[in-house]
Amino acid sequence: MPARKHILFISSWYPNRNNPTHGIFNLYFALAAARYNKVSVLNVCSEVDLQAPLELIETNENSIVTVNAYYRKLNSTFPLISQIVKRFRVLRAFDKAYQQIVRAAGKPDLIQLNVVLPMGVGAFHLSKKHNIPYVINENWSGYCVEDGNYRGKMQQFYTRKIVKGARKIMPTSTYLMEAMLKHDLNGNYSVVPNVVDVSVFKPSERVPDSVTRLIHISSLNDREKNVSGLIRAFHKASLKQRELELVIVGEGIDKTSYEGLVRELALSSKVKFTGRLMSEELVSEINHADALVMFSNYETFCLVIIEAFACGKPVITSNAGAIKTYMQPDLGIMVNKGNEEELEEAMLKFVEIKSRFDHEAIRKFAVDNYSYETIGKTLSDIYHTVLLEQLED
Repeated sequence: MPARKHILFISSWYPNRNNPTHGIFNLYFALAAARYNKVSVLNVCSEVDLQAPLELIETNENSIVTVNAYYRKLNSTFPLISQIVKRFRVLRAFDKAYQQIVRAAGKPDLIQLNVVLPMGVGAFHLSKKHNIPYVINENWSGYCVEDGNYRGKMQQFYTRKIVKGARKIMPTSTYLMEAMLKHDLNGNYSVVPNVVDVSVFKPSERVPDSVTRLIHISSLNDREKNVSGLIRAFHKASLKQRELELVIVGEGIDKTSYEGLVRELALSSKVKFTGRLMSEELVSEINHADALVMFSNYETFCLVIIEAFACGKPVITSNAGAIKTYMQPDLGIMVNKGNEEELEEAMLKFVEIKSRFDHEAIRKFAVDNYSYETIGKTLSDIYHTVLLEQLED
């Protein structure tokens, strides 16, 4: 194994004191990388009611030094002035936080930028200022045609500039890589899938009963997750199979409309909303279910599917985006996205065949392909190749 290097993680989305689950998958990447290398985290985010212009908070957990830099959010009615002042505050936060990282952990050998914008401007700034190469891990669905949020001249200008400077681009799926390439975001690509903590997401005993319990976990954004279509398909299936239940986990902009739809379809006794759940509660809820059900319109990866696999649970899912690149018949049932009739049939079929799934084999698939050790080794190999190439240039 090559010598350990110091990798500085910078993320556009990362857990913070105001949102402890924001971009939590980037924390998982940091923990995976820390299996084989020294990792520090620099996280910059705004806060509305901050008393001081800038507040730095340093922590050290799991051998990862983290500096959270909170800067005061700007309130201005003048867009141009706001943009200039915000850029100044963001780069100042990066500079101050970087100095604290260096004092605590030393100068980084490499920067890993997770999601290009908005914080890629800080990663690019530090890279040029301190002569540190950087790689990009990308998870954003905006590049995909179904999402369509990669637009605007300034957004595209900064994205192209940051991507061009990266030594390696690591999208979470071939589906996302192809979407980025269609926007002429060319570079040195290697697909690195999301990671799951298999020591947390693991099977537990469930007392068998006559009910087939399905669980859905998402941000409850209907445009992406199509939970309304899932509820309608579940309603039709439940009329034919009375012993069906659905648990919906998460918070999001469309939750209220889903609750209204459930009442309209007289499903309140069969559909439960839990709100957002953290690790232990979430794992418990997954293990209390027979299968995860997802009916997304598009996905760049879908981490919750892998979390369900790690718990040994099969999945009923649409073939949206990246999902079709890793789904296999022995892992669950896949239907065409948007086809509610197929989803209804899949739910009914699952009731009949659920005992045939090998839960140990499903978990092994997750452990072998998406554990901290597996993804950490993949990242480590990329880091060392990039740094070797940097020396040779």
